[in-house]
Amino acid sequence: AELYLGGVQVLGYELISIIKRDLALFGSTIALVICAVLALLFRSLRWVVVPVLCCASSVAMTVGLFGLLGLKATVISSSFVALQLILTLAIVIHLIVQYRESLRTMPDASQREVVLDSVKRKLAPCLFAAATTSIGFGSLLLSGIQPVISFGWMMVVAMLVSTLCSLLLVPAINLMLPRQQVPQRNSLFRLFINACHTLATKHRPAVYMGSAILAVAVGAGITLLSVENSFINYFAEGTRIHKELKFVDQKFGGSTPLDIIYSIPVEEQAEIPTLSAATVQRLQGIQHTLEEHEAVGTTLSVVNFTELAKLINQGKPLTEYELTAVYWSLDKSVRQDLLGAFFAPDAQELRISTRIKDSTEDLDRKQLLVDIRDDLKAQGIPESDTKLTNLFVLYQGLLEQLFNSQILTLGAVFIVLGLAFAIIFRSLRLALIALIPNIFTALFILGSMGWLNVPLDFMTITIAAIAVGIAVDDTIHYIPVSYTHLTLPTIYSV
Repeated sequence: AELYLGGVQVLGYELISIIKRDLALFGSTIALVICAVLALLFRSLRWVVVPVLCCASSVAMTVGLFGLLGLKATVISSSFVALQLILTLAIVIHLIVQYRESLRTMPDASQREVVLDSVKRKLAPCLFAAATTSIGFGSLLLSGIQPVISFGWMMVVAMLVSTLCSLLLVPAINLMLPRQQVPQRNSLFRLFINACHTLATKHRPAVYMGSAILAVAVGAGITLLSVENSFINYFAEGTRIHKELKFVDQKFGGSTPLDIIYSIPVEEQAEIPTLSAATVQRLQGIQHTLEEHEAVGTTLSVVNFTELAKLINQGKPLTEYELTAVYWSLDKSVRQDLLGAFFAPDAQELRISTRIKDSTEDLDRKQLLVDIRDDLKAQGIPESDTKLTNLFVLYQGLLEQLFNSQILTLGAVFIVLGLAFAIIFRSLRLALIALIPNIFTALFILGSMGWLNVPLDFMTITIAAIAVGIAVDDTIHYIPVSYTHLTLPTIYSV
């Protein structure tokens, strides 16, 4: 036989399995990429081994800390290994580059003097960069969704470990190794850097114009940004889980449950009969309007029980008293199994259970909920008498909250970053200058997602915070070098 598994439990199991595989896959893949990039940048085995040791040590210690602190990897935080490797590598590269620069400026110094000089020059910038990067990830703590908050804490802890590990381990390893020869500059990257420098200094009007045009395009892209969540599309089409979920979704009436709880109005309530004819007719109307939506699959309620009774009665509908007699004549356990999930006599509430076909093309989940509520109002049902619930509503509510929290967290992080820049650079002008590229980075990411039709969901909601966290690091290291009248000891007095 061919077996097709579906449902929330299967989805959860598969997501957890993928997270475990991704942690190993991302870590090993990023490690290989790091080695290749380092070899291309520095063309030295020494500067491949040292960063790899630092990255491996920081990840190992962080994973151990997460275990001790009880922080668990989720779908949202499953990329923390790759992110930490990238953040650790950024700090290590700054230290290596400064060490090589110190070799050039101190040709007669000993290895110890060169190492101490490089650490002295980069200690404060790295600490400030780590602090402001943590602010970027710390913005996730303002979200109202626990997995996102946990991811924020995880990245703050990871940033702390990466910073301490890099600042301590790189100098320690360098002190154990002999003094390196004065290295040659990488001509390939020097050409690129010089081209960027020329463009920024000699063609400023073109830079301003291009930035303005890009800003307009980004703004238009943000207006196209949507919030969406299709669990089936989380998996590649060729995977078994995608085929199984899609098969069940299309052939067996949907996969995501949606319930409507209908509170029977006081004027319709009656002990005998158990359900009045008006209530049954009302349920039939609700169920009929639900089934008219393309994305709505199998629908079950007390109406199905009345139709079964009608079928047994040779196609003749039962009166409300006959339905009541059938209801109470059933064995209690049978009655509970058949109707207990759809009718609560004590609370006088009825449940209509339906499943949404998640694979419906161009399904707008938010609009579907709006349309269902409008249909209920059109039937004269007060909004207070109905409640929409279950996983479909839960997930959509989470996504909308994610979208709102994204705006809140980005606004808060830019305010805090502006204050941090003003304190670090001791200049409001420089703080505003430093803030602009960080704001533009986040908006560019969101605008690009809008143009590329990449919706915000549980996976992509953290991308803007990650981009800001990385952009802040570059800003901290770049500003003092660009404004040469501001000396490092003046700005970075520790």
